[in-house]
This record gives sequence, C-alpha cells and structure tokens, in this order.
Amino acid sequence: MNSFTTPPQFAKVASRILAGSFLFEDLDPALLEQLSESATIKRLADGDLLFEKGDPADGLYAVEAGKIRISSLSGSGKEIVLNVLAPGAVFGEIALLDSEPRTASARAVGPTRLLYISRENFFEIFDRETELRRHITALLCRRLRWVSALLEDANFLDLTARLIKRLLWLAERHGGPDPEGIRIALPLSQQELGYMLGVTREAVNKKLRELEKAGLITRRDGRLVIRDKDGLADLLANASKS
Repeated sequence: MNSFTTPPQFAKVASRILAGSFLFEDLDPALLEQLSESATIKRLADGDLLFEKGDPADGLYAVEAGKIRISSLSGSGKEIVLNVLAPGAVFGEIALLDSEPRTASARAVGPTRLLYISRENFFEIFDRETELRRHITALLCRRLRWVSALLEDANFLDLTARLIKRLLWLAERHGGPDPEGIRIALPLSQQELGYMLGVTREAVNKKLRELEKAGLITRRDGRLVIRDKDGLADLLANASKS
C-alpha cells in the first residue's frame, strides 16, 4: 500500500536527489533546501498505480529508488509507454503547473520510493522565487521539444531506427563503462522497450537480434551493452536521410 513518511534524515537525501535532477541541478543550495524540507517519501510496491491519466494534480514527484513507467492508453485499450523513469527523474510538473488533469498514468516498476512535494508546498516556494520559475520554464520548453521529436520519429523513422535512437538515448543517460563498450545500467525488458516504441515484444526482440548479429550490441545479465556506438549512430543517420 502507498504510504508517506518523513524520517529525520530525509531532507539531506531529498536535497541530493533534487540537486541531481535536470530540473533543479543549478538551483542555489538555499532554494534546494527549501524544496527538500517540504518533501516527503512515498513508497510503492511493484505494479502500484501512482496516478492515472485524468486524475487531478496533487504534487511533484522525483524517483529516489526503483522505476516509474509513464504510459497512456489508446481508445482501443493499447498501452503506449512514453517513458520509464529512473532514480533522479522529476515528473508530474505539467499537471502541477496548469492545474489540469494528469496527461498520462504512472505506475511503479518494482519496489519504488519517490520524493513528493505537494502542490501547496511547491507553489508557496514557486510564487516567491524567480529562479525556480525560470527553471520550470526551461523544463517545459525541453519537454515540448521532446514530444515534437517523438512525433517526428513515429512518422519518419522505421522500427530499427526508432530502436537505435532509444538505445543511444538510454546509453547517454544511463550508460556506464563496460569492457565491451557502454553498459545501460537501467534494467529494461523487451516488453518495456516495446511499450516505449509502440510495438510488440516480439518485434523488439527481432530487431535486437539483428543488431546483436551485426556486432553493434550484446545482451548480458539482463542488461544491454552498446558495443559500437558509432556504428549505431551511422545506421540512424542513414535511416534519417532515407
């Protein structure tokens, strides 16, 4: 069951997580402290629904541990995964800012801990801090660019190119050194990759096997390893020109 707790040492943990997020990483430490002191912890079990598309906005979230799957359902009931958020990701800001219903659903993937800042607490700080308002504006611009890129990819790129682009994106944000190349630390199943790309697990598996046979990637211990980043980038570039 979902629960909120605020242990005494939590403000330091919250400050570290918020400082590492792209939304708050450049904020003055004093402002980060204000945000951290207003945060609590929310715990979710595997599969727990955090909020559903259409729900009213209650606050801002950041992933401390575990993963959150952001998704939406089509009219026919098909689920499209828009993103899988790893520790450090901040989300829920769109509905928070415009007071409109949530634009997508959020569900825990594995045991998950979140930072939570209520709408009331957030706006108490937001209304008086120009620096925070500038950061939020920049975030919304980045999100708009990201959505535009997704629409372009869906219309102009085939599945292989979309998969390569997603793998390079994951390597950039969650990649670490590996003897064979770049290891994507974020555990993602083929089903989750399929959700992200709007295709079946079988279709993703087929394309991964092709990339693996070409020596561009490998799969080991439930993780993907990019063996030839430049080779993947070249394939993507050629696909984008066609």
